[in-house]
Amino acid sequence: MAGYKVIQMVKIIHSKPIAATSIALLILGMVVGIRQLGLLQGLELTLYDVHLKSNTIASVSGSPLLLIKVDEADIRRLGYPIGDDALARALHRLDELGARAIGVDLYRDFPTQGHQALGAAVNRIPQVVMIEKRLGEPVPRPGFIAEANQVGFSDLKQDPGGVIRRGLLILWDDDGQPYFSLALQLALKYLQHSNITLTADPADPSHIRLAETTIPRFNGNDGGYQDADEGGYQMLLDYKQGSTPFASYSLSQLLNGELSAAQIHGRVVLLGMTAASVIDRHESPLSTGMGAAHSRYGLEIQAHMVDQLIRVALHHHAPLATLTEAVEMFWIALAAMLGAVLGVWVQRPWLLIVLITTGLGLLWALAQYSFFSGRWFPAPPVALAYMGTLALATLYCAQREHAERELIMRLFGKFVAPEVATMLWQQREQFMAEGRPRPQRLTVTVMIIDLQGYTSPIESMDPAEAMEWINRYLDAMTCIAAEHGGIVDDYAGDGIKVNFGVPIARESEPEIRADARQAVNCALAMGAALGHLNDQLSSDNLPTCRLRIGICCGVAIAGNLGSAQRMKYTTVGDVINTAARLENFDKEAFKSDPTHNFRILVNEAVHHYLQPAYHTSSLGQCHLRGKKRAVTVYRIWGKDSNVIGNYSA
Repeated sequence: MAGYKVIQMVKIIHSKPIAATSIALLILGMVVGIRQLGLLQGLELTLYDVHLKSNTIASVSGSPLLLIKVDEADIRRLGYPIGDDALARALHRLDELGARAIGVDLYRDFPTQGHQALGAAVNRIPQVVMIEKRLGEPVPRPGFIAEANQVGFSDLKQDPGGVIRRGLLILWDDDGQPYFSLALQLALKYLQHSNITLTADPADPSHIRLAETTIPRFNGNDGGYQDADEGGYQMLLDYKQGSTPFASYSLSQLLNGELSAAQIHGRVVLLGMTAASVIDRHESPLSTGMGAAHSRYGLEIQAHMVDQLIRVALHHHAPLATLTEAVEMFWIALAAMLGAVLGVWVQRPWLLIVLITTGLGLLWALAQYSFFSGRWFPAPPVALAYMGTLALATLYCAQREHAERELIMRLFGKFVAPEVATMLWQQREQFMAEGRPRPQRLTVTVMIIDLQGYTSPIESMDPAEAMEWINRYLDAMTCIAAEHGGIVDDYAGDGIKVNFGVPIARESEPEIRADARQAVNCALAMGAALGHLNDQLSSDNLPTCRLRIGICCGVAIAGNLGSAQRMKYTTVGDVINTAARLENFDKEAFKSDPTHNFRILVNEAVHHYLQPAYHTSSLGQCHLRGKKRAVTVYRIWGKDSNVIGNYSA
């Protein structure tokens, strides 16, 4: 029972579908576990940045954003921080030039000269939005703000490494009171002219929408994120306008009257700090990776957010959507199964690089297409699942091939010529199944050789001398068998069993005929070699040898026989018994015939395949020991003109 269970387990392990499925499930579990631990987040976000940069539409004409930058020259002229009076004059000027929305990305928590003038300007110009900070260490809004839609928080959400990939749109306090961001307030003021307001999505009221486009709320496990901060209402930023998409001017240019209404009218104007001496720079997807541009000012990131919200409303540019966890799992599982199937069935280790390269190329194209179509494709875990299963399956096949090669060499390699062993390996699929030779019923030609009268001589010999004498005979006969394509099945004292037609089944008459003739040729070659061997033995004062050979062709069962610890490939059936009876037939008559050193007897099937090239004689219907029916027996004398002395029918 235990042996049967072991055999069944071996069959399961060597089943290709089971192996592929097991490898796929193993790698799938590992990839999912690694991903849930967040170990792939950095790679996924980096690849997200690469896709995002490749999908920008930089220098798009018609962007409504315009930046008024406070640079080092402005600080030298106006001082730091910029006074409230200068800001008040800037707001009046922008209002005069027809700005549709004006955002001031400068904190005004401490009044400076002209504070009242600034408050009056803000309250008189409804399109102005000031800022506050609500997260971390709060910075309050200016005290003169009268309308809630004239203030927005400027807080930014940072990923590991300080990269800004998400825009924060709404925050709620402990009482559930909502607060809008600077970008959202400016976008809404700009969109008022198109009668577009912020509404709830009818299909999911927890989501917001602008016009007909829903802005999905960021979830902590969206895309490549794992347990990210999902507080407030966040959206993925697309930075669609690229690195330097927005027209910009300095504060001094505005105050000096160098800007015209044609440059300002109907636009969203963002005024903020870009001086190098004031730290307000952040990493973005546009500034990560090889050969990346410099980090972005907070003012520029706010501009990208406003631009994206306006495009959402007017051009239906929805933020990048993410796949559900179930769909992501499907793609990862599909890649794992595909890699396992290719690795198990292709079985070409050299193709590993080709398959990985091709697979990753197709995966990259799919990910690019997905991003271009507005969906975040989980390329890293899919690629890891594909490469992992492909590599492991290829390794499994290599190990399995190594084990099968060792098994074939162990079963056949010692007894066949190297070229035959190579041929068996190349054609192993014809007789191997589940890692071991497959039991099969096939037509074989079996040859049994026996050394006559060896018992008496070895009893008088020294043991070492006796074994050397027998081995000289066995070595010579085994080599001849291998040269003729025979597979030595067994040794029994001085006897040898040789199979022709195994382990690859012979399907046609010409193949069976060739085996029968090779067996007879092998026997004749053994007889010829025996003469030379006897000459050597005589010169060494050792006993000479005489051989009886029985050859039978018929159907036998071939396969492994023995325990798991000691197993051999053999043939069983009546054809083997008949060959043994032919070898042993009328041995006393052969013993009393000193004119011939060997005798070859065959059954009628072998004789049928020999005609007319061989010289034979019939012994008639003979009753072999253990056989109920008489067997027609033929003696082989030679081939063509090579005849064993004189013979008679």
